[in-house]
Amino acid sequence: MLQRLFCSVSLLALAISAAHAADALDTPRLAGMDNFRDIAGTTSAYATRHDGVMRAGVFYRANALTPTASDLAILNGLGISDVYDLRTPSEIASTPDTLPAGARYTNIDIIGSTTSGSNITSISFTSAAQARAMMQETNRAFVSDAGMRGQFSMLFNDLANADGAALFHCTAGKDRTGWTAAVLLSIAGVDQATIMSNYLATNDYTAARVAATLAAMPASMAEIYAPLLGVEASYLQAGLDEVTAEYGTMDNYLKAGLGLSQETLYVLRGKMVRYGTLPGEAGLLGNAAAGARLLNQLQDTALSGSYTAYNYYLQAAIDAGTLGGVESVVGGQVHADATSYLLRQGAMIDRAAAPFADGSDLKVGQSRLWSTALAGYLGTDGSSHAASSNEHSQGLMVGLTQRFSEQLSAHAGFGYSSGNVGGAGGEADTDLTFLSLGARFAPNGLEQGLFIDADASAGWLDYSSKRELGGGLGTAKGDSHGTLAGGSLALGYRLPTGAMVLEPSLGLRVSRVDVNGFTEKGSELALQVDDLQETRRAAVANLKASFAPVAMGSWQLVPGVEVGYEHALGDHQVDSEGHLLGLDIEQRAAFDNRDQFIGGVNLMANLGALSVGAEVAAMGGGDSHGVSGSLKASYAF
Repeated sequence: MLQRLFCSVSLLALAISAAHAADALDTPRLAGMDNFRDIAGTTSAYATRHDGVMRAGVFYRANALTPTASDLAILNGLGISDVYDLRTPSEIASTPDTLPAGARYTNIDIIGSTTSGSNITSISFTSAAQARAMMQETNRAFVSDAGMRGQFSMLFNDLANADGAALFHCTAGKDRTGWTAAVLLSIAGVDQATIMSNYLATNDYTAARVAATLAAMPASMAEIYAPLLGVEASYLQAGLDEVTAEYGTMDNYLKAGLGLSQETLYVLRGKMVRYGTLPGEAGLLGNAAAGARLLNQLQDTALSGSYTAYNYYLQAAIDAGTLGGVESVVGGQVHADATSYLLRQGAMIDRAAAPFADGSDLKVGQSRLWSTALAGYLGTDGSSHAASSNEHSQGLMVGLTQRFSEQLSAHAGFGYSSGNVGGAGGEADTDLTFLSLGARFAPNGLEQGLFIDADASAGWLDYSSKRELGGGLGTAKGDSHGTLAGGSLALGYRLPTGAMVLEPSLGLRVSRVDVNGFTEKGSELALQVDDLQETRRAAVANLKASFAPVAMGSWQLVPGVEVGYEHALGDHQVDSEGHLLGLDIEQRAAFDNRDQFIGGVNLMANLGALSVGAEVAAMGGGDSHGVSGSLKASYAF
């Protein structure tokens, strides 16, 4: 869709966009150029459709550039990068322009390339009626004359590409300049009455000069030429009526008549208009509201009013009346979601080792080699603060448990977990390689009574993400790495009964994730993401029950159940923060449950020293729900 991408707009253009959205205007009045003014308005900035307001300091209109010394000093301070002279060569030779410092000069002779051959600068009249008729016909020719249309097309394309403020003018600053200003205001979305008022303001700005000119003429000549020195509503209206007659709408005139692309029209509108609220922004909450706020604030950056994907997206969204879901994607919620997911991997590692970790089934000096393959899913429904998210994980852990004495066993494990987190149009992949260590101490023996479990794990993370922004804004991709560490300490009691072994426990778990900050690539709205650093502390409670073995041939089947509860301590919400062109945005993870429950069943089959089994579990809490499963195998020696 986009042909050009001008992201490196000058700092001056950026300042113009940011600083001039206020309603009040203080455009200077110039002694040597009485029709110099900002097209944004006269005393205050004009309102536009869709809650917009004209930006000041973008486009200026004027009569011939004949500034006094003090005028020139003022012009030099307005950041004017381009001057477009709409006059004929003879007009220019008669009154050359005095340019502001640093301004580029371009002559676009509007009437010199006409197909009709008319030249309003060299026609004589015998009546005021003839003068009025000629002015009306000239405005019609702005629309009907192919030569004039070609020149106006060049002008509007050049105005769209101006780096800073642009000034356009003719001799009196009222006819060619007046039509140009009227078209620009129409592109901006200013209503017709205001456009006409802006056109007629020439009579106020030039009143003193016109009166002096007429006073110097004979009365009969003054009566004839008075209509030429000012403007009348019928002049502009004639051109507008011609637009309707030939093209039906101003939009068709701009596209079919002048050959302007939608992209160029959006660039012009982006330069001229700042919107107070974006479609639907007022009703948004949480991450979507933060995303819409970022999209709004980007109007004051170099991405706005230039040939960028963002400007096209925003202007199209204004016309469509919807942000199209981009507000929920642009802030990078998936990075917060991935951080939240990683903080809960410590519990997954503990569950993977748990069936073999206590060593109660081993003799003193005996060891067990074991492995566990894991897979899980957790989904979190969308809420007012965040879009929905989902987490998929799979992994493998291999470990060794050793019983050192009647009271003490320890285990060590090595594993790999691959996670995929999706949320708010984004996707993050986390590859975790980890080492786990743990021990159980029971003063009265591992088979029965009070025990203490201590576990610790640490791992290396590879992190990659992809966000499909939508709205033609491309895909933002990021890569980073980091660490995940955690530990748990639990106090429990092992109680054998005739039919089962009960094992309740209470404890604390701490997890810490550190992912280095990174800068996404691939989109104008790619974020510079801060370090993802979060710590989660939780109280945990578990109840395990294993039932008496059931003989099945040479095998013995041992069924079991487990229920668990985890309560996050302190601030349990997980956030991520990113930056774009000096703007900050913070997003919350979809998973923000303080409480989470898990319940599962397992079945182990033992044949001498060999043991195999499986476990399935369901988990949930708040708006989250999921399942997990594992396959296990071990050998005692």
